Amino acid sequence: MIALARFIMAGPSQAAVVAAATALLAFILPPIAWVSGGVIALVALHLGPVRGMQLIAYAGVAAMLLGWLALGTPMLVMGVILLLWLPVWLAAAILRNTVSLSIALQAITGFSVALVLLLHLGFPDVQTQLQAEFASILQPVIEQQPETAQQLELQLAVESVLVLLPGILATGMMMGIILSLLLGRWWQSALYNPGGLGKEFNGLRLGRSLNLVSSAFLLMALFSASELATMIVLLVLSLYLLQGMAVVHGIFESRKLAKGWLISLYVMILFIPHLVVLPLAVFGLSDAWVDFRQRLARTH
Repeated sequence: MIALARFIMAGPSQAAVVAAATALLAFILPPIAWVSGGVIALVALHLGPVRGMQLIAYAGVAAMLLGWLALGTPMLVMGVILLLWLPVWLAAAILRNTVSLSIALQAITGFSVALVLLLHLGFPDVQTQLQAEFASILQPVIEQQPETAQQLELQLAVESVLVLLPGILATGMMMGIILSLLLGRWWQSALYNPGGLGKEFNGLRLGRSLNLVSSAFLLMALFSASELATMIVLLVLSLYLLQGMAVVHGIFESRKLAKGWLISLYVMILFIPHLVVLPLAVFGLSDAWVDFRQRLARTH
């Protein structure tokens, strides 16, 4: 990966080739999209927003032409540009100017919340159409259930998820933007400031103001059954999942604990997320008031 970063920074042509190629490969293997976004982030972080926008223009034209030839339409690539490259570019510009990972992550979350509000309140027909399309995809799975009771149970579960579809899609998009930004920052750190991202991430604090707003939406989702509040909670809990992971990383670093336990945490997030993700997000949410890293530092 470091060799790829060096190739990207060798010149604008190399960066454009990697960004365009990985954007197209993402339609075969979706996680590769994060690499594509990471290229935009690296260039914008190290060379500035203007160079980052130039890269989007060059790589975007190339990717749309190739997408037209390979996929029959340039519109799919346009979706990558609008929903990944441009938000990553904006987040990288904010991070470069503020030197604050916390502010950049909050900006990404704000963009994602705005997208949910736009879909839910401004374009309800689009939301209904998306729900209908996903329901039609899942209907054969429901019909394959052996008993009517199981079909009904699965139908209710699907319907409860579909009403939150804008929030689910926005959460996936938000995490893709964040991972792209962190990849670009890691590349920049590895090439020009070794260990820089580790210090930034280990010390990440999202602040008490955001914590109060997030807690208010959490209470609304719990006691009012508001679909909109629940969708926003999905976004903020994803953000606080990162905060929780940052706290764990900071504790491991300060205590010089074995990395094997940290690897075990990531394995659990990957394979049993339903048991790990929510407690870790709540851990991150509570850190704004408890400050676990500072308390442990005092006792070390």
